[in-house]
Amino acid sequence: MHFLVLKQLVIMMLIAALSFVFSRRNKFGETESQFLSKVLLFFVNPCLIVNAFNIPYDSDKMRRLAFIIFICIGVHLLLTLVATLAVHSKNEAGRMLDGLDRIGIVFTNCGFIGIPLINGVFGPSGVFYLMGYIVVFNVYLWIYGEYLMSGRVNWKKVVTNPNVIAVAAGLVLFCLPFTLPGIVAKPLSLIADLNTALSMILLGMLFAGFRKSAGGVSYTGRVIKASVVRLVVSSFVVLAFLYAVYRLFPGVTDLREILFVVYIASLCPTGMSSSTFACVFKRNAAYTSLTVSATSVLCIVTVPLFVKLAELFIK
Repeated sequence: MHFLVLKQLVIMMLIAALSFVFSRRNKFGETESQFLSKVLLFFVNPCLIVNAFNIPYDSDKMRRLAFIIFICIGVHLLLTLVATLAVHSKNEAGRMLDGLDRIGIVFTNCGFIGIPLINGVFGPSGVFYLMGYIVVFNVYLWIYGEYLMSGRVNWKKVVTNPNVIAVAAGLVLFCLPFTLPGIVAKPLSLIADLNTALSMILLGMLFAGFRKSAGGVSYTGRVIKASVVRLVVSSFVVLAFLYAVYRLFPGVTDLREILFVVYIASLCPTGMSSSTFACVFKRNAAYTSLTVSATSVLCIVTVPLFVKLAELFIK
């Protein structure tokens, strides 16, 4: 499986590399990347989520989805603990970045990178299981993430998040005794298929612009620490947790696939959400672009290695 993960990552990074060259040549900047990120976040991803649920109802799958949500709550709480212990600056300038680091450690790029990666390895069944991770991700992001940035929680943003709405709509669709007619399902599927290419094009655009956005300020040491915690420390912690789940619930159908879907989602680099929150709450977006870019490059090494390690324990 680790070879399939590596192959899929190489394919995705080749698209990002082509986008990098094209973006540098055409001098694409913040305006273009923000537009594309909104297209992905508010249009393509919701369509992909609904499309994943457009399958005949299966009570066993529904129970497995509930099981995944339970696991993913545990994963996010563990990552929160890791982030809290790892990030605690002593000076005021550092504390201004602590919240962004914690968001970057807890919330992975499970959408833009996780969805195409898992779809390439497991196909539609893996994407369906990933929905459990995504619903926990989106709800917790607007609870914990907003609390880190503003010291409060805006429940309206939680309820009205397009991806949370898409999951709710998808669950309703999944429970209905029919699937969407072809005239509706086909365009939904075509839009969903854009996810992989557009995600990597956006990543290439970020790579092309991150030097400029850094403004000449060096964050090398901090970026290295955040990258190690996100890609290495967190990966060991989550693997230990999932191995415990594997030992405690051996009778769950598709348990191995479920655990690897959750694990791969947790192995992904720092999510675009850190940059989004930096922009929304007027924090240091230049710094977040560096952490997103650095972890996205390094994950091509760390993700296959940790998947290989997991295969030794979860058989």
